[in-house]
Amino acid sequence: MVHLDRIEPLAWVEVDIEAVRHNFRELKKLVKPPTQCFAVVKADAYGHGATKVAAALLQEGATKLCVARAEEAADLRNDGIDAPILVFAPPLEGQAHFLVNSGCECVVCDTAHIENLASAARLSGKKCRVHLKVDVGMGRLGVPAEDALEFARLIMSKPELILIGVMSHFPCADMPARPLTLTQIERFRTVRQTLAGAGIESPIYHIANSAALLDYPEAHFDAVRPGISLYGQLPSLEVNGRPPLKPAMTMKSRIVFLKEVQAGTGLSYGHTYVTTRPSRIATVALGYADGYPRHASNKTRMLVRGKEVPQVGRVCMDLSLIDVTDLPDVKIGDEVVAFGRQGNAFLPAEHVARYIGTIGYELTTRYGKRLPRIFVS
Repeated sequence: MVHLDRIEPLAWVEVDIEAVRHNFRELKKLVKPPTQCFAVVKADAYGHGATKVAAALLQEGATKLCVARAEEAADLRNDGIDAPILVFAPPLEGQAHFLVNSGCECVVCDTAHIENLASAARLSGKKCRVHLKVDVGMGRLGVPAEDALEFARLIMSKPELILIGVMSHFPCADMPARPLTLTQIERFRTVRQTLAGAGIESPIYHIANSAALLDYPEAHFDAVRPGISLYGQLPSLEVNGRPPLKPAMTMKSRIVFLKEVQAGTGLSYGHTYVTTRPSRIATVALGYADGYPRHASNKTRMLVRGKEVPQVGRVCMDLSLIDVTDLPDVKIGDEVVAFGRQGNAFLPAEHVARYIGTIGYELTTRYGKRLPRIFVS
């Protein structure tokens, strides 16, 4: 029998759980009690490993975990996480039974969602805690703000359901569009006042994502929902709040081949890069099947021996090329960092993402299952 865990990988990601803990502590400093701090661990904790991250953040004081889908909640429950879990995706009929029986909190924004949960709870003989989602400008999920009271009353008319929260989401809190975001905060505040005026005063109101946590203290309400900032990235370079966050992920690979080529040599598929000088080219065991994007070809940089070098030629399924001409001591087997830390050098995921017109979130969540995740301190 071959023990795969004994094979040294050619590419992998390292996750620093202590950095995640540090980031939560720094973010919590920005929130005044009694406002709660939820922890968004959807998409496998943005690629960082939901179960380990969730356990660490619960120890640090996160009062609730947030995931995108019922399947993610099931994984956490199967791994022994029994803390409150809020599932953002509205419940379809086929998921309602699991959500109720696993004690998840559910987001609703349609009568069908409410009926699905009420029916499942009735059959199970249990209560289900729900959060009403209101659209104050995102244009994605949520009931219109003017219909919030009607839906809150509908939820409360169901003896199987408990209205525990009212929530919304910002589309532009990470952009210099303050008037728009301030208008949305006021809409959400009006929803709260309307429901309170009708005698509905118990729900937790929450709308603040990472950007709003950093830049809009007036949006903190009863709870905040940090996501990307937990993992050491700013939501964008346009936010003003800059706590001392520590990026938690590093993507690594190794050089598997070195070659000397002449000026005028075409490299990789399509010869999209042609050398302009005699060059030393290293082949790295990292490609788009590992989550390193093909459209990064000829645009990004990697770290070798603590120095940035350009990626050259088209990124292949399993391999990439880098120009190490200016690093004569590089050898086969040397570690290469696609983003993250290498010694004292640091190549932020969001900087790499900017080269290719995307965001750091995408880089940390897209790597393939071929890359093992290694937790380090």
